[in-house]
Amino acid sequence: MAKQGGRAVADTRREMALIALIDDVTALAAATDDLPEACRAALSAVCEVTGWPLGHLGVPAADGQAFVSAGVWAGPIEDFPALRQIADATRFAPGTGIIGQVAASGQPVWSRDLTDDPVVAALLGGRDPGVRAAFAFPVIAVEGVAAVLQFFSPQIIARDEPLLRVMTAIGYQLGRVADRRTVRTATAAGHDRLRQIIDASVEAFVSTDAAGHITEWNAAATRMFGRSRTQVLGRLVHEAIVPERYRGADAAGRTRFLATGRSNVLGRRLELAGARPDGSEFPIEIVVWATREAGVWAFHAFIHDITERRRAEAALRQAYAAEQATVARLKELDAAKDTFIATISHELRTPLTTLAGYLEIFADADAGAFDPGQARMLQAMTRNAARLQNLVEDLLAVSTLAAGEPVVNAAAVPVEQVMSEAVRAASAQARSSGHRIEVSVDADAQIISADYDLLVRAIGALLSNAVKYSPIDTPIIVHAFPVGGQVAIAVTDHGVGIAAEELPHVFERFYRTAYAYDNAIQGVGLGLWLVKAIAEAHGGTATAVSTLGEGSTFTVRLPSAADR
Repeated sequence: MAKQGGRAVADTRREMALIALIDDVTALAAATDDLPEACRAALSAVCEVTGWPLGHLGVPAADGQAFVSAGVWAGPIEDFPALRQIADATRFAPGTGIIGQVAASGQPVWSRDLTDDPVVAALLGGRDPGVRAAFAFPVIAVEGVAAVLQFFSPQIIARDEPLLRVMTAIGYQLGRVADRRTVRTATAAGHDRLRQIIDASVEAFVSTDAAGHITEWNAAATRMFGRSRTQVLGRLVHEAIVPERYRGADAAGRTRFLATGRSNVLGRRLELAGARPDGSEFPIEIVVWATREAGVWAFHAFIHDITERRRAEAALRQAYAAEQATVARLKELDAAKDTFIATISHELRTPLTTLAGYLEIFADADAGAFDPGQARMLQAMTRNAARLQNLVEDLLAVSTLAAGEPVVNAAAVPVEQVMSEAVRAASAQARSSGHRIEVSVDADAQIISADYDLLVRAIGALLSNAVKYSPIDTPIIVHAFPVGGQVAIAVTDHGVGIAAEELPHVFERFYRTAYAYDNAIQGVGLGLWLVKAIAEAHGGTATAVSTLGEGSTFTVRLPSAADR
């Protein structure tokens, strides 16, 4: 009975000692980030509490493919030279030896007698290590087994499950050291990368503490403000970069934020002024934000020098003002040109009308009064006077249309009558060049809503163009037909046609094709512009299709009388 009581007391003491061991290792793990040092202390503590005389630390090899001895021992390793030699010379690949088994499984391993252990026998090679029993347990970190603690005894000892459970708990406690070191290393590396990124930034970066003292200053800030990092660290930020007239507001804003948590500038991109050491100012764009760590506020800012942007903006404003002045001047010149054209056209109309009247009287006189040469001169004068009259009328029409929306006196007009009048006006020109004009009107296109005089002028202009650009003795076809609730009047010739790149421009005022210039075709480029303007004034359209070398078709589409 006394023996059983003594054993119970011994078990209780051992249990209390193991609990104390866990507490000691836990405290040790919380006090350091040095895993080898923590493991060295744990080896000694375990040996002291458990009575196992020898402890050894295994760590990952440099290549991460195996474990090797860290050279850290607890106890009289000098008494076991063969064991030390084996440990120092061995790479414990996964599954090799006790350390290799622990590293591979992440679980503790116990060997009651190394000399009888088939896994260890290959490593011993028949040598006597001087020890018999051994056990090992892993240091478990987030990333896996960070180390293996191994213990030896000269005696054969059966597996002790309570002891292995305690060692497993110790392994997890030591793993916290490795995890903290990993986190701290990663954090430091992150800080270094962030510092490198910020220092390489093309924008200035400045940080201050809550009182406004500069704590961070990158290379771009040195270039921008003309002060080195060593010159500004610890100085008040408003003394280093803020113009004197803004310093009071800067300090007041920081104080208000610290007191109330409210700010009018944090998180906003602002355009302000920065100051150089000589007091000169330059425009900057700045964004400021605040962070709070361990209850302490800090302020950070990215700053961009916008001097070049301001210069570019000023240049753009000047260029725009110059452009507006140019546009205004061009408008004045355009108005003066229109006034000049209108004035000259009116001044020419009266003498031309008189001249044309006297020429008509001469032409109606007895032909016998003139010899053949005089008759030809009279015909030439009559023809050119008519041409001048048409040009003057075109110029007057341009002046009227350019001045604003033309007055259209629309009424129901017989299409055939309009076409006949236009053909009559162009007949002299057509006869002189041997063209015949063929007219056709579909049954459903008899009446159109239009200003008679304007429409006659438009169709006449199309006929004149067709005569100018068609070979002698080729027909010109005028066809009226219904389309989409409107009446279309198309004038088709079999002339030279218009190049595809020129076709979109033929309705522009004063535009003339390359063929017209090369072949000295009479005209100033107003006819088709007038056609388009007249068509649009009626709420219609004017279009053109053409094939180079085959001819062209110009079509005016106007509302039918039924749509009015």
